[in-house]
Amino acid sequence: MGDEKWYRNFPNTYVILFFMILLGAVLTWVIPAGEFNRIASPTGRMIIENGTYHSVERNPASLFEVFVAIPKGLQASSQIIFMILLSSGAFGLINSTGALENSIGVLIRKTQKLHISGEKVVFFITCLFSCLGIIIGPEIQIPFTIIAVSIALGLGFDLLTGAGIVIVGGGIGFAMGPINASTVGTSDAICGLPLFSGMLFRTIVWLAATTASALVLALYAKKVKEDPEYSFTKGISTEGLGLHKDLDDYQITKKDKKVLAVFFCLFLCLIIGPTKFHWYLNEMMAVFIIVGIAVAFVSGIKANDAIAIFTKSAGAMFGAALMVGMGRSIQVVMENGHVLDTIVKGISDPLTNFGPYIAAPMMSSVHGLVNFLIPSGSGQAAATMPIMFPVGQLVGMTDQTSILAFQIGDGITNLIYPTLGSLMAMLGIARVPFSKWVKFAVREVAVIYLVTWVFLLIAVKINWGPF
Repeated sequence: MGDEKWYRNFPNTYVILFFMILLGAVLTWVIPAGEFNRIASPTGRMIIENGTYHSVERNPASLFEVFVAIPKGLQASSQIIFMILLSSGAFGLINSTGALENSIGVLIRKTQKLHISGEKVVFFITCLFSCLGIIIGPEIQIPFTIIAVSIALGLGFDLLTGAGIVIVGGGIGFAMGPINASTVGTSDAICGLPLFSGMLFRTIVWLAATTASALVLALYAKKVKEDPEYSFTKGISTEGLGLHKDLDDYQITKKDKKVLAVFFCLFLCLIIGPTKFHWYLNEMMAVFIIVGIAVAFVSGIKANDAIAIFTKSAGAMFGAALMVGMGRSIQVVMENGHVLDTIVKGISDPLTNFGPYIAAPMMSSVHGLVNFLIPSGSGQAAATMPIMFPVGQLVGMTDQTSILAFQIGDGITNLIYPTLGSLMAMLGIARVPFSKWVKFAVREVAVIYLVTWVFLLIAVKINWGPF
C-alpha cells in the first residue's frame, strides 16, 4: 500500500468538479464583493472600464445555491452540451458503418509498409490538429477524439496518446493561433489595434509551440510503446475502441467511400463555415444532423435503425456533457457572489511593481490563473484586457505584447483546467481519468510555457508594435 501512487487515489471527476463548486461558494463568503463598471466595446461586447472598481453588497452563496448553480451551469452551457450530443450521434452513425475503422486500418498498414514509426505519425497528426485548431474551437473538435484514440490504439499506443492528439494539438492551435477571433480578435477590438495584426510573429510562436507540444506527446508515446507499464492509463478497458481486426483484413469498400465522402464534406463545413460564413455552434449542430441523415442514406441504414444508433451514441456522451455544465457552475457561483472582479483586480495589481521583462511572464501567469475562473477566451478578454492594457503600458510593454501574454496564459492552461468543458468531454470520450491526464499534461504546460515565454521576452526586447 505504501508504494501506491498518489494519483491512483484521485476522486472521480464529478467529485472534483463538485468540490470546486463548493470552493467557489466558500470564496463568496471570504472575498470582498466588488465590481467594475462595464461599457460597450466597438464590437458591442460589454467590457470592464478600467479604474472603476468599487465595492458592492455581499451576496454569499448558501448551500442550496451551490446545487442551484449546477442546473444554471447546464443552462449556460446548453449550446455546447447539445453540440456534444448531436455530434456524438452523427459520429456514432459514421462509426457504425465501419468506414472510419477500415480507412484507419488501411492507413496504419501503409505507414508500416513505408517503415514510418508510430511516434512520427503521432507527431504529424498532432500538428495537423493544431492546424485545425487555428480555424475551429475546441467544442467542435470533440467528436474527433474517437478517431484519434482509434489511431493511437491501432499504432500500439494507449488511450492517453489518443486523447492527447486532439487535446494538445487542437488546443495549442486554438490557443496560439494568429487569427483566433475569441482571444486575438476580441483583444484587438478592445484596444483599437488592426484586426489580427502581428500575424507573422504570432505564426512563428504558434509553430514553435505546436512543435514542442507534439514532440512531448510523441516522446510519451514512444515510452509507452517500449514499455506498456509506463502508460498512465494502464488497466483501463479499451473495449469498443481501436481496431478490431488484423491490419491485413482492412479494405475500403464502395460503401465506405460514400461514407468517407460525407465525412470529408463535414470536414470542409467545419473549416469553411466558421471562416467564410461565420458559423458557430447552432450552424454546426445543424450540419451534424444533416451528416447523420446523409450517412444513413448512403450506407443503406433504415430510418428506425439510424435513429436508434444516433440516440444510443448521443446518450453514451451524457456523462461528458454533464461535466461541461458542472465546470460552468463554478463560474456561476462566483459571478452571483460578485467576487470574480475582486479576484481579477487582486491578482493584476501587483504587476505594476515590476519591469517589462518580469511583468510580461507574470502577466501571462495571471491570465492563466484567471482562466480557471473564466475559461471562455472572449469572456476573459472582456474581463481582463481593459485592465491589462494600461498595466502593460505602465511597465513598458506594447499592447501587442500584452495580447500575446494573454494568449499564452488563457490558452495553455486549457490543457489542465477541469473548468473547460471541452477538455472534460474529450477525456470522457477517451476514458482517460482527469487525474491521470493532469499527471501527463503538466509536462506539456511547463514546456509550452518555457517556449512561449522566450518569444514573449523577444517581443518585449524588440518593442513589438502593431504589425
